[in-house]
Amino acid sequence: MAHYGVHAELLEFCDEFFPKPTPSCTTRPKPTLDGNPFAALRNAEKLLEKNVRAAFTAAVNVHGLAPGLKMAECGERPDPAAIDPERKKIDAAFYNVDDVPDDGRQRWADQILSVEFKRDDVSLDPFDDDEENICTPTLTRKAVRGQIISYAELIFAVQQRVALFTLVVLGTRVRFIRWDRSGTVVTRAFDYVQNWEVFCEILWRIGNCTMTQLGFDPSATRLYPGQAEYDLMDAAADNVEGDIDESERVVSEPDLPNGHFKYVREMFKKSLVDGWPRYMLEVPAPVEAATTATSATPARHSDSSPKVDRPVRKFLVCKPEFRAKGMAGRGTRGYVAVDCTTKQFVWLKDAWRANYKKVDQEGVMLGSLNSVEVPFVPTLLCHGDILQQKTATPDWWERKNPLRSPTSSASTATTSSSATASSHTLVGPSTSGSLKRKWVEEPCGAPSAPPQNTHGDSDEENDWRTDCPLRLHMHYRLAVKEVAMSLSKFKNDRQLVGIIYDCIRAHESAVKRAKLLHRDVSAGNILIYPTVMKTRGIYWLKWSGLLADWELSRAVHEPDTPRRPRQPERTGTWQFMSVALLSHGLKIVGVADELESFFHVMLYYAVRYLKVENCDLPTIANYLYTYFDLYGVDNGVYVCGDKKRQTIAEGRLTVSVNKKLEFGSPLDTLFSQLLLCFKARHVVLANEAEKSAKSPSKSKTQAPSNDIGALLVDEEMDLVNTDHSKWEKLLVVEAEPGLDHKTIALAEQLSKHETLLHVFRKAYVSDGWHGARVEDNIPDWWAPPTQAVVALTDTSAASNKRRKVGPPPPGINAQKFLSCPQLPLYPPTYPPVTPKKPRAPETTWNRRND
Repeated sequence: MAHYGVHAELLEFCDEFFPKPTPSCTTRPKPTLDGNPFAALRNAEKLLEKNVRAAFTAAVNVHGLAPGLKMAECGERPDPAAIDPERKKIDAAFYNVDDVPDDGRQRWADQILSVEFKRDDVSLDPFDDDEENICTPTLTRKAVRGQIISYAELIFAVQQRVALFTLVVLGTRVRFIRWDRSGTVVTRAFDYVQNWEVFCEILWRIGNCTMTQLGFDPSATRLYPGQAEYDLMDAAADNVEGDIDESERVVSEPDLPNGHFKYVREMFKKSLVDGWPRYMLEVPAPVEAATTATSATPARHSDSSPKVDRPVRKFLVCKPEFRAKGMAGRGTRGYVAVDCTTKQFVWLKDAWRANYKKVDQEGVMLGSLNSVEVPFVPTLLCHGDILQQKTATPDWWERKNPLRSPTSSASTATTSSSATASSHTLVGPSTSGSLKRKWVEEPCGAPSAPPQNTHGDSDEENDWRTDCPLRLHMHYRLAVKEVAMSLSKFKNDRQLVGIIYDCIRAHESAVKRAKLLHRDVSAGNILIYPTVMKTRGIYWLKWSGLLADWELSRAVHEPDTPRRPRQPERTGTWQFMSVALLSHGLKIVGVADELESFFHVMLYYAVRYLKVENCDLPTIANYLYTYFDLYGVDNGVYVCGDKKRQTIAEGRLTVSVNKKLEFGSPLDTLFSQLLLCFKARHVVLANEAEKSAKSPSKSKTQAPSNDIGALLVDEEMDLVNTDHSKWEKLLVVEAEPGLDHKTIALAEQLSKHETLLHVFRKAYVSDGWHGARVEDNIPDWWAPPTQAVVALTDTSAASNKRRKVGPPPPGINAQKFLSCPQLPLYPPTYPPVTPKKPRAPETTWNRRND
């Protein structure tokens, strides 16, 4: 996380985020007899933390330093587990006067500005003013930093926020922090006792800020009991008349009657958690489908300025069904929502999308899929960016790190130093829009030098700085018709195969009709949706697959066409990316990579939720951990773990040297046939990489091909037709080592979908399916083995070793320390941890799996 922090001078920060109120605002608080309301804290470094907290809170409230707000100690009672399962306890917070808790709980949903107190000890200061990027690897500093990150993450999860402010009090010193989905802006430490007049001025400004200025999202209206929308949510949750049984069965009508599946209503009712705030969210809509933006129910804490009417649709939500972990990143939240117009349940996605000019909105992609009738994908209702809300931290980083040309470096440096000296003046808007940006590709997360511009494209076509470690994000919402189930809800082995098959059909249709690749085929994006099918004149309800989350999709790459990256780092879900992408340094995702991802998803759910022969539960749990979670490090870059790479390279599923992974069903044959193709591709790519290494001059002028079809040298072997008899014979006997015709032919099957679809169909209609879904093959008591940290290696790929969580540093509460996120070992991109059983997160700043 060291590269996420941006230093700011105190007054520069406050002029930007806490502007001076208009003369008509509340009057300033009256000073005490000696003028200093914090006089009792002159020796704060000698006091206990709880005494400093009490005196500081009393000074703010007694003197009314923040008009309209009240500071309260949060006590020792955590919020209910349904809101905060990790039972976090922050020291204090500012609340609206009407929302101050009186039960000793944290009340995360109502906090306006959170406050954390620490002893005046350098080791307990989460930031370091002597460091250029304010963050240091000191263990105690990292522990405190992780602690306050976890608080910010929880507030972002519970509330509808654009940004969040935190005050850190260190004895007689304070720091202000501003969080958004790109990173943090942190002020230098400031002595509030000696400079109490400046500090009181800042608190007065904060008290006069609108909720929008304090980071709240004006497109989200908080709902309270007694309001019409609040009651509508309760009515929708309790109305069982519209329930439709979602179980697979024959139905008498070709179409379902108006209503909703029972599981959808139950999901919505489950989201109405006591203490979790309810909101009415606005989503941009087409003009013909729009409603007025003026809410029938005014916001309880609304800004004084009226909202501008714009075409929107409104949706009612409470606790998200899905929430991505981490602070920095897209911060995706998925809700079962009620459409205020139709009163129907829909799926609403709230995220901070990558804000680069070549990255299209997910709704644009989904709309193009719907327009060409791609099956088994969600149906778009409405979507759009929310009030052009962007993350501000990258602009601050660029302001602090301006680009300098050789002729202007001296003058720029002079201007920069003078600007810092005159920090009492108001700061102008960010200049990032006028800065020249460059591009860089990161094969597996490690930064690299900008490539040479060999295609005649100008740098101005790209919109990010090569040297900026912060990603750009824009607030975005999307609503779709289908409320689907998680893939983990499948009932038996045959059904699992059918669901994956449907999603491969969706992928094939998207490639052929819309020329789009999904580029994030993963467990969370393959869903179940009950669909009415017709077979031999009979209508029946079938659990079909739904390939969702097309936000990372991109047009299929045409051979011999130069392609630039659209954003500065590789995107996708680590556990399900192909071995080629993780090991061979490929920069362009192809059909073959996506098909391998489908294989990894099916393997994960089969191993975790089906009966595996001759394997006990701990063996299965360790297999999943070694296959999907372990990774290697090569020259500072994350690469594929040994187990996953070995499986593809050998074409076999093995638990150990002498034990195969078997299910005793047609799944075994299906996995074997798929692995023959993946193994063949692995051999072809390895051979191509070896040739490139031996011919460096050639590789500089001609990039390695990702189209295996170009390697098909046998003109007599025609595999692109409807007759599958030729390649079926290849699946009976394994191909010989090396690039013989069989190997190349098998590898070619992955350049298109037809072969894999045929293999899936053949397996689906086979006899011998009997595997019912089990509860979970990962025992409740199981945890990954405790291992030591492995150093970087420049010569080999070392297995990932999870960091030990040692005893808390001096002065850190043990419970808080164990619950706070541990910082990653290798920046800047980190392989995510597959969610299994609840455990302490390794980092809450995971930018990849969100």
